Amino acid sequence: MSTRKILNGKGKFALVTGAAGGIGQPLTRRLLDAGFHVLMLDINADGLDAARQKLGGATTGIVCDLTDSASVAAAAATVQAMTRRVDVIVNNAGLIKPGPFLSLQEQDIDLQVQINLLGPLRVLHHFLPAVPAGGSVVNIVSMAGILPLADSTVYTAGKFGLRGFSSSLSLEVRSRGIRVSSIFPSGVDTPMLRMEAQSGGSPLNFVSDPLSAEQVADLAIRAVREGRLEYYLPYGDGVLSRIFGCIPWILPRLLQIFLKKGIVGHKRYLAKIGAAPSDGGTKASQ
Repeated sequence: MSTRKILNGKGKFALVTGAAGGIGQPLTRRLLDAGFHVLMLDINADGLDAARQKLGGATTGIVCDLTDSASVAAAAATVQAMTRRVDVIVNNAGLIKPGPFLSLQEQDIDLQVQINLLGPLRVLHHFLPAVPAGGSVVNIVSMAGILPLADSTVYTAGKFGLRGFSSSLSLEVRSRGIRVSSIFPSGVDTPMLRMEAQSGGSPLNFVSDPLSAEQVADLAIRAVREGRLEYYLPYGDGVLSRIFGCIPWILPRLLQIFLKKGIVGHKRYLAKIGAAPSDGGTKASQ
């Protein structure tokens, strides 16, 4: 008989940002299956409506722009009118504009920092007071929060910052009985990765075959159950990334080895999705 703790969300509320995106939808489905009422936040109103119709169940869709403090405050007011308790918060929304740093426009830099770092901080600043003892915060980070990636410098900066914030926040809220976890997946087969594959993203995303959104959603649910500080997917990539982080001066040489494998994997992925490289673009998972 399995001794794994069952996640019971009956009578509880969970909030997911980027809920209409590639990871957001299977994550919402799993929370619904566990009995939660899911507060789905997303900037894309049409995508949010379509996702809610597809998923069914006890959901509330809230259009929210994470770059706008007033929009996040308005979302918090909407939720407070429904419930004063939010048991689970998952910061899932993310955005990337790949390419060399000096090729980026200033608005590209600002938007990535706004979504990948300041957005989660805004959400938690407004919603964390509603999280009770025993509640959970899960931040979907990225392996880019551990391992630096050329041509994804600003994205990497935001994810490194989110990792540091998560670790620090966990120390602050421990006395309240709130658990903070971070998820570090490698490349995930979502619209964001498909855009990145065609727009100059790092070949290191394709050293191994991309993960499915469902795998990341499953790990996020595990984090809600267990509450450990960090989770890596696949686990072996996390081990290597942390080792490289301890000895950063050897990174350029070692990354060249993985880069060759990543270039092959990148070509294989493009063939799989029936696409060819393009000139660039921006894609959010909100």
